[in-house]
Amino acid sequence: MVKTRLQIQNELIKQHIILDSKNLPHGMFRIGVNLVKHEGVLSLWAGVTPAVYRQVVYTGFRLVIYENFRDLWKKNEGFPIWQAIIIGVSSGALAQFIASPTDLVKSMMQAEGKRKLEGQAPRIKSVNQAFVEIYKQGGFRGLWRGCLVNVQRAALVNLGDLATYDYVKHFLIKKFGFRDDYKVHTMSSIMSGLVAATMGTPADLIKTRVMCQPTDSSGKFV
Repeated sequence: MVKTRLQIQNELIKQHIILDSKNLPHGMFRIGVNLVKHEGVLSLWAGVTPAVYRQVVYTGFRLVIYENFRDLWKKNEGFPIWQAIIIGVSSGALAQFIASPTDLVKSMMQAEGKRKLEGQAPRIKSVNQAFVEIYKQGGFRGLWRGCLVNVQRAALVNLGDLATYDYVKHFLIKKFGFRDDYKVHTMSSIMSGLVAATMGTPADLIKTRVMCQPTDSSGKFV
C-alpha cells in the first residue's frame, strides 16, 4: 500500500495536480505514518483481499511451473545458470498472465488514494465492485489491462527471485561445501530478494501507473 501511494503521489506532483508538495510526506516510513494518522491503521491493508487472491493464483502457478521445468531439465552435473534464467522468466511470466486480473484490482483499490490526494471521494470499495467497473469500461479483455508490463515485471522478479535463489544455493553447496541447511537458505534468500527488488522496481512503477490510468467507455486510455 505504501509503495503504491508513493508511486502515485510522485506522479501527481510531476503532473502539477498537487501544487503544494512541501507538506506531503516523502519516504516509506513517513507515508506509512501519514496513512495511519489520516486514514486509520486499516488503510495499510487496502486491497488485501485481491492481494490474497493474486498470491494464491500467482505463487501457486509459478512454483508448480518452475519446479516441474527445473526437475525436467536438471541433470546430475548441476543446474546451469542459463537454465535457471529461462525457467525463472518463463514461470513468472506464465503465472502472472493468469493472475493479472487480480493484480489489476489490487492496484486500483490501493490507487484510490490518488482520488484522496486530489480531494475526491473514493469510487471503489470492494473487490466485486472493482471487477464490475473494469468489465463495464473494457469488457472481458479489460481485465488484462496492463498485462504486458505486468508480465515483464513478473519475469524480471522471478529471474531475480527463484533463479538467483536456486543458483546461489547450489553454488554455495558445490563450491564451498556448505550443508543444505538454514544458513545456506538464509544467504540464498537475501541474495534473491535483493536481485529481485532491484530488477523488478522499474517495471513495477510502470505497471502501477498503467493499471491506475483512467479509460474511456471503449477501454482506451484517456
